[in-house]
Amino acid sequence: MSNILGLDIGSKTVGLASSTGNVAKKEITLKFEEWNFEEGVNLLTEFIKDKNYDTFVFGYPKNMNGSIGERAEMVDYFIEGFLVYNPDIKEDQIVRIDERRTTKMAKSIMIEAGLSRQKQKENKDTLAAQLILETYLEQINK
Repeated sequence: MSNILGLDIGSKTVGLASSTGNVAKKEITLKFEEWNFEEGVNLLTEFIKDKNYDTFVFGYPKNMNGSIGERAEMVDYFIEGFLVYNPDIKEDQIVRIDERRTTKMAKSIMIEAGLSRQKQKENKDTLAAQLILETYLEQINK
Protein backbone atom coordinates (compact mmCIF):
# COMPACT_ATOMS: atom_id res chain seq x y z
CA MET A 1 0.00 0.00 0.00
CA SER A 2 1.34 3.42 -0.93
CA ASN A 3 1.95 6.10 1.66
CA ILE A 4 1.20 9.39 -0.10
CA LEU A 5 1.47 13.01 1.03
CA GLY A 6 -0.51 15.78 -0.67
CA LEU A 7 0.85 19.33 -0.44
CA ASP A 8 -0.67 22.75 -1.06
CA ILE A 9 2.23 25.23 -1.21
CA GLY A 10 1.60 28.88 -0.40
CA SER A 11 3.87 31.85 0.19
CA LYS A 12 3.75 31.29 3.96
CA THR A 13 2.01 27.94 4.49
CA VAL A 14 2.09 24.32 3.39
CA GLY A 15 -1.18 22.46 3.76
CA LEU A 16 -0.77 18.70 4.15
CA ALA A 17 -3.01 15.68 3.59
CA SER A 18 -2.13 11.99 3.50
CA SER A 19 -3.39 8.69 2.20
CA THR A 20 -2.49 5.03 2.44
CA GLY A 21 -5.30 3.89 0.15
CA ASN A 22 -8.22 5.51 -1.64
CA VAL A 23 -9.13 8.21 0.90
CA ALA A 24 -7.25 11.43 1.63
CA LYS A 25 -7.29 12.79 5.15
CA LYS A 26 -6.30 16.25 6.30
CA GLU A 27 -3.10 16.53 8.31
CA ILE A 28 -1.76 19.93 9.40
CA THR A 29 -0.74 23.31 8.03
CA LEU A 30 2.91 24.25 8.36
CA LYS A 31 3.39 28.00 8.81
CA PHE A 32 6.56 29.94 8.09
CA GLU A 33 7.69 33.51 7.47
CA GLU A 34 6.34 34.72 4.14
CA TRP A 35 8.57 33.72 1.18
CA ASN A 36 11.01 31.92 3.52
CA PHE A 37 10.87 28.63 1.67
CA GLU A 38 14.00 27.33 3.41
CA GLU A 39 12.07 27.48 6.68
CA GLY A 40 9.08 25.83 4.98
CA VAL A 41 11.25 23.02 3.61
CA ASN A 42 12.83 22.51 7.05
CA LEU A 43 9.39 22.23 8.68
CA LEU A 44 8.25 19.80 6.00
CA THR A 45 11.43 17.73 6.35
CA GLU A 46 10.82 17.47 10.09
CA PHE A 47 7.16 16.50 9.52
CA ILE A 48 7.97 13.65 7.10
CA LYS A 49 10.79 12.20 9.19
CA ASP A 50 9.99 8.56 10.06
CA LYS A 51 6.71 8.59 8.10
CA ASN A 52 7.99 6.70 5.01
CA TYR A 53 6.05 8.55 2.33
CA ASP A 54 6.79 7.12 -1.09
CA THR A 55 4.93 9.71 -3.18
CA PHE A 56 4.63 13.48 -2.76
CA VAL A 57 1.74 15.10 -4.63
CA PHE A 58 2.23 18.84 -5.02
CA GLY A 59 -0.58 21.11 -6.12
CA TYR A 60 0.63 22.84 -9.27
CA PRO A 61 -1.28 26.09 -9.89
CA LYS A 62 -1.20 26.60 -13.64
CA ASN A 63 -2.73 29.69 -15.17
CA MET A 64 -6.30 29.31 -16.44
CA ASN A 65 -4.97 29.00 -20.01
CA GLY A 66 -2.75 26.08 -18.91
CA SER A 67 0.53 28.00 -18.99
CA ILE A 68 3.09 28.03 -16.19
CA GLY A 69 3.03 31.25 -14.19
CA GLU A 70 4.60 32.70 -11.05
CA ARG A 71 2.69 30.49 -8.61
CA ALA A 72 3.69 27.27 -10.41
CA GLU A 73 7.29 28.50 -10.59
CA MET A 74 7.10 29.08 -6.82
CA VAL A 75 6.06 25.45 -6.34
CA ASP A 76 8.95 24.29 -8.58
CA TYR A 77 11.35 26.35 -6.46
CA PHE A 78 9.95 24.80 -3.26
CA ILE A 79 10.29 21.29 -4.75
CA GLU A 80 13.92 21.97 -5.71
CA GLY A 81 14.72 22.94 -2.11
CA PHE A 82 12.77 19.96 -0.79
CA LEU A 83 14.83 17.57 -2.92
CA VAL A 84 18.10 19.20 -1.84
CA TYR A 85 17.18 18.83 1.86
CA ASN A 86 15.93 15.28 1.32
CA PRO A 87 18.47 13.53 -0.94
CA ASP A 88 16.84 10.13 -0.35
CA ILE A 89 13.71 11.35 -2.15
CA LYS A 90 13.99 11.04 -5.92
CA GLU A 91 12.40 13.19 -8.61
CA ASP A 92 10.18 10.28 -9.69
CA GLN A 93 8.52 10.35 -6.24
CA ILE A 94 7.30 13.90 -6.96
CA VAL A 95 3.96 14.39 -8.71
CA ARG A 96 2.55 17.75 -9.81
CA ILE A 97 -1.26 17.94 -9.99
CA ASP A 98 -3.08 20.80 -11.68
CA GLU A 99 -4.83 22.61 -8.83
CA ARG A 100 -6.39 25.56 -10.59
CA ARG A 101 -9.69 25.35 -8.76
CA THR A 102 -8.93 23.60 -5.48
CA THR A 103 -8.76 26.74 -3.33
CA LYS A 104 -12.15 27.92 -4.63
CA MET A 105 -13.57 24.43 -4.14
CA ALA A 106 -12.24 24.35 -0.57
CA LYS A 107 -13.79 27.74 0.18
CA SER A 108 -17.17 26.62 -1.25
CA ILE A 109 -17.10 23.43 0.82
CA MET A 110 -16.39 25.37 4.00
CA ILE A 111 -19.08 27.96 3.31
CA GLU A 112 -21.62 25.20 2.64
CA ALA A 113 -20.56 23.56 5.92
CA GLY A 114 -21.29 26.83 7.72
CA LEU A 115 -17.78 27.35 9.03
CA SER A 116 -16.93 30.76 10.44
CA ARG A 117 -14.39 32.92 8.63
CA GLN A 118 -11.83 32.03 11.30
CA LYS A 119 -12.43 28.28 10.84
CA GLN A 120 -12.25 28.72 7.06
CA LYS A 121 -8.89 30.45 7.41
CA GLU A 122 -7.61 27.68 9.70
CA ASN A 123 -8.73 24.85 7.41
CA LYS A 124 -8.29 26.15 3.84
CA ASP A 125 -4.73 24.89 3.33
CA THR A 126 -5.28 21.35 4.61
CA LEU A 127 -8.58 21.08 2.75
CA ALA A 128 -6.89 22.25 -0.48
CA ALA A 129 -4.16 19.62 0.10
CA GLN A 130 -6.86 17.01 0.63
CA LEU A 131 -8.56 17.98 -2.64
CA ILE A 132 -5.22 17.87 -4.49
CA LEU A 133 -4.54 14.40 -3.11
CA GLU A 134 -8.07 13.19 -3.91
CA THR A 135 -7.60 14.37 -7.51
CA TYR A 136 -4.41 12.32 -7.73
CA LEU A 137 -6.05 9.25 -6.16
CA GLU A 138 -8.93 9.46 -8.65
CA GLN A 139 -6.44 9.59 -11.53
CA ILE A 140 -4.43 6.56 -10.41
CA ASN A 141 -7.48 4.49 -9.46
CA LYS A 142 -9.33 4.82 -12.78
